[in-house]
Amino acid sequence: MNNKCQIIGITSGKGGVGKTFFSVNMAISAAKSGKKVLIIDADLGLANVHIMAGIYPEHDLLDFIDGKAELKDIIAEGPEGIHIIPGASGIFKLTTLTHAKRYQLIQQLVAIEKEYDLIIIDTEAGISHNVLRFLNIADKVIVLTTPDLTALADAYAIIKVIHTKKIHKNINLIVNRVRSKAEGELIYSRINNATEKFLNLSVNKLGFIVEDHNTLKDSIKNRKPVVTYYNKTKVASNITEITDDVLQIQKVSMPEQQTNGNNNVVLNRFSMLLNNIKIKESTKVESEVNAN
Repeated sequence: MNNKCQIIGITSGKGGVGKTFFSVNMAISAAKSGKKVLIIDADLGLANVHIMAGIYPEHDLLDFIDGKAELKDIIAEGPEGIHIIPGASGIFKLTTLTHAKRYQLIQQLVAIEKEYDLIIIDTEAGISHNVLRFLNIADKVIVLTTPDLTALADAYAIIKVIHTKKIHKNINLIVNRVRSKAEGELIYSRINNATEKFLNLSVNKLGFIVEDHNTLKDSIKNRKPVVTYYNKTKVASNITEITDDVLQIQKVSMPEQQTNGNNNVVLNRFSMLLNNIKIKESTKVESEVNAN
């Protein structure tokens, strides 16, 4: 096992809060610091990491599932030398793989992990089974939200599911599109007060990303990542600061079910992707957030 490799799961309760935008730019920022980085596009319905990275991959995960390519052959190179495993619609086929295909996938993921310092898993938004599978193998979970009320309620909801289902203990929060640091602090306090009051959980504050509509619009339109082409902006500075903070945080211990036997740690981590996680969440999440 490559002990240097850190796996980070990036997720959000609501779509459109900038999750993939952050994932790609964080990966590039880490690469500029000398890290060998891989992004797995785990948005199994609406994969768009390659769009944010400005590349046009020839293959995606569906090609591997359909037996048209090996996993290593679908890895595409992006800005600053980051590597990307492009996702695609139809990856729910993961749940119906034959035993042979499951074993092949696990073994190839194991081999891939050994080659990187950092693996970023960009999940889809929400609390689907696939999201929880991917977050379950991460060393850290980062939840993105914005000051929008619906985004806050959904961010709290996914934090609650992650915590109550014991998916992960290391939950971190980033507030995107804030007008000021003061607003970011207020939003973080609101979420953290709710998790402490109702979940007995303290969420780690990673930082804030300022609102910059023009830079964001130009970056997406031109398919040019902010930290590369707009690196003098406050947005790029915020992302770089957060990335540096994340990379300096010592890796947490793996959950007990992932550490039984040194030779099987990595295998067990990726095996979790193929297990069903059943969730039933019908709690009053919005009222709990608004109570603060």
